[in-house]
Amino acid sequence: MPVYKRPKPIHFAPDSPVEKHFHDHDETWIITGGRARAFMVDRDGKHSEFLLEEGDVWMVEAGVEHGCQPLDEGVQIFPFPGTIPEGSHKPGHYYMDREHYMPSLKVEKAPIDRYRRKQEAGEEPH
Repeated sequence: MPVYKRPKPIHFAPDSPVEKHFHDHDETWIITGGRARAFMVDRDGKHSEFLLEEGDVWMVEAGVEHGCQPLDEGVQIFPFPGTIPEGSHKPGHYYMDREHYMPSLKVEKAPIDRYRRKQEAGEEPH
C-alpha cells in the first residue's frame, strides 16, 4: 500500500472541469482547497450532484462515472487509486461510451492457516 508523503494536489479551474469518466479501480479524492460541484452516475445509472469543499474526502467505487465542475477560484484535488485489480486498464480516465463495459471488483477469499497454529497452541493471535 503506498504512502503519500507531502501529496501535491491538482488545481482545476472553472474553465477546466474534471470530465465524466470512470476507472477499473476505486479512487479517493482529498479536497485540499476550493470548491466544486461534483457529480456521479452510480451503477444503476442514477445521476447525483453534491458540493465538495476543502477538507472533504470522496471515495468513488470502481465503475462509477464521476467528475466535477470547479467553482469560484477552482478546486485542489489530491486523487489516489485503490488497489489496481489484475486485468485493469492502466490508471487513467476511461469513458463508458467508448469502452462499453462497467468494471466490477470481486473478492477472492484464499484460505490461510496463519493464526490457526497459534490458536491450537493456546496462544492469542495478534
